[in-house]
Amino acid sequence: MPEEENKPDIGPPRISFATFLLKVLAGAAGGVGGTLILVVIFFLASAVFQPITSGLAEGESVSPIFIFVLMMMIFLSSTTGNIVSTWLMALSEKDKYTRLSSAIYQVFIVSVIIFILMVPVYFITATSNISITAYAIALHIIISAQVSALILEIVSNYKHALIGVYGVTFSILISAGLMFGLGGFIKAPQILLFIALPVVWGSIAFVQSLTTVLYGWIARMYDKDFLSTQTMYGQDYGNEVESVEEVEAPKAEDEAGSDFLRHN
Repeated sequence: MPEEENKPDIGPPRISFATFLLKVLAGAAGGVGGTLILVVIFFLASAVFQPITSGLAEGESVSPIFIFVLMMMIFLSSTTGNIVSTWLMALSEKDKYTRLSSAIYQVFIVSVIIFILMVPVYFITATSNISITAYAIALHIIISAQVSALILEIVSNYKHALIGVYGVTFSILISAGLMFGLGGFIKAPQILLFIALPVVWGSIAFVQSLTTVLYGWIARMYDKDFLSTQTMYGQDYGNEVESVEEVEAPKAEDEAGSDFLRHN
């Protein structure tokens, strides 16, 4: 009995039902925050977004102002949703996500990079066929949310980052299926635009948490942490990897200035 009591818990930290529910609400709330930015910009520039609300007349071209405002609207709303969602989700599990500030910095940086890479995609789709632009927007929102969630898992939870990779990947597939499924029933594209962020981030929080719970149950049942980054497979088996927490840079000895310069 004493050995079992001192035995470390296998797998990721356990998630209570209250934490599970709080994390799902946090993800959805972050998506709603991004949607509010979307709504404000949309109504302030409603005249510019006439091609979305009423379509283009035959032979009519898309204004460059429309493309620019559209890009800024998606960038600001998705970046806000990504940052707020990662922040709220991290607060729901403070013991697990211990490097929140670093994660948020990385989320902002990657959001800017994704936006820059998406600029030519917006111009190509908007000038060729305005209806295809909706797919470009969905691609932008889904990719930026996925990368942001992965950053939160990898930066703040290195040992079990693989669980985050699996969970986030499953959630993106499910949320993408939901969005494209709804697209077949909802004829107004602006509605899909407004529900995209809450759906994507709510799905990430729910499916990733559910994946963590199910994997934790499997790992404890078989007494094996299969998805730990320190678990070796194949030819790597037997090559022990030091824990990140155990690796410390050696301290330099105090040396005089002349000795320090001669040090190789």
